[in-house]
Amino acid sequence: MSQNIIRFVQSLLENVNVPVHFFSLPCEDFLWMDYGLRAALPDGDYNPRFINQEISKLLPNTIYHVADTFRCHYTIFFLPGSGSLMLCGPVLLEEISQEIFLDIAGKMHVPKESYSVLKNYYLHLSCFTAQVLYYNIFTTLGDYIWEKGNYNIQYIDFNALDKWYESRRIDPAAFQEEKLNLPMIEARYALEGRILDAVAKGNEQKAMEIADKLSASISPHGFIYSLRDYKNYTLAFNTLMRKKAEESGVHPMHIDLHSGRNTRQIEQITRKEQCYPAMMDMIHGYCQLVNNYKKTNYSLLTQKIIAYVNNDLTADLSLKAMSERLSVNASYLSALFKKEMGTPLTDYVNRQRMEQAKKLLVITDLPSRSIAQECGICDVYYFNRLFKKMTGYTPKVYRENATREHDPL
Repeated sequence: MSQNIIRFVQSLLENVNVPVHFFSLPCEDFLWMDYGLRAALPDGDYNPRFINQEISKLLPNTIYHVADTFRCHYTIFFLPGSGSLMLCGPVLLEEISQEIFLDIAGKMHVPKESYSVLKNYYLHLSCFTAQVLYYNIFTTLGDYIWEKGNYNIQYIDFNALDKWYESRRIDPAAFQEEKLNLPMIEARYALEGRILDAVAKGNEQKAMEIADKLSASISPHGFIYSLRDYKNYTLAFNTLMRKKAEESGVHPMHIDLHSGRNTRQIEQITRKEQCYPAMMDMIHGYCQLVNNYKKTNYSLLTQKIIAYVNNDLTADLSLKAMSERLSVNASYLSALFKKEMGTPLTDYVNRQRMEQAKKLLVITDLPSRSIAQECGICDVYYFNRLFKKMTGYTPKVYRENATREHDPL
């Protein structure tokens, strides 16, 4: 039973980007504990023996919540009936403001030229500002694996780990920035690659799950990077996803329309916190494009027709107009489209127009006459009849009964 609970907590924490490690004493090195931060500090007396000694002092049946000089938090305890330990962290339980950062950098004598190392370190950590919720996870875990009243919880500082460093002076040239940043960069690139692979397959659920794990790498922990930095990162990700969609066979016209909308949305962002939801919206959109418009099995003519239809529903989208635009015999074009799409061109156009009409009925207050015109239908009476035929409701009833499931992103 306790093993299942421990695995559950492990999965819960890892899903919010809080590392979980299991180890036994003595441990040969603890580079994994802080992503190699202390080992990257020059002239550092990094000594795994010292850490082994400190951890060996911990008592069984006790959950320790530990904070270090870098304001990072760890939770560590001996597993019941075992000499192994479970260590969770590092995790931030507060945003690292400019003031806090400068205080930490001052204590550790980090030169300004090397601030980026510490910034990248903090940027990689998950920020769990709901401290009570974080602590309650382990209180609940303790209740299950030891039962209430049979274990203790202690809150301690682990500043002794860094006391040796506070009296040192750092030579900026000796600060091993690459040594610290490399594993973090590799981890982020790996997650980005997995997201792009999922987008290329139209697997929205998987892409979203991986993006949740990436969120710590772009989450605004206080000051770390400017709004412009966050916007640039989100714009770059938009570019990567549009290329993946193109590689998957989506017509460039669809991609360009969606990408342009994303770019405008990103530039309108006013707070760093808005970048992550914007990225999730982009992932959703590109997965939809791949699933709806992946045309690798369709002829170029059919791809062009679909692109024309979705580009401008108010245009003349009749078979005659399409055949003239594409310089193809109308009968041949009609037969080809029906064969590949499974529906006549007129029915396809009407369905697309009614889908757009449903969206406009929900997200605008436009009258039916205006919505009909926006969808390329001049006769409002014909629009009303067609809408009811295809949805089972009049436009008025549909709007009155609209629910969230009709609301497009």
